[in-house]
Amino acid sequence: MHKKNDKNKRKCRICGFVYDPEKGDPLRNIPPGIRFEDLPDSYRCPVCKYTKSHFYIIKSWME
Repeated sequence: MHKKNDKNKRKCRICGFVYDPEKGDPLRNIPPGIRFEDLPDSYRCPVCKYTKSHFYIIKSWME
């Protein structure tokens, strides 16, 4: 279950690209503050072009 204020980073299991909601994705014109869950279903990794389903949550050591 994801928290409504989920600010976890997501990592592409194919190429290792990290989506950080605090930074957004300038390569895809995604502004800072957009949660991964709120990205469109058509979002793809800007590096390897794989879909959102290939990303996993990177847990913060502070959790």
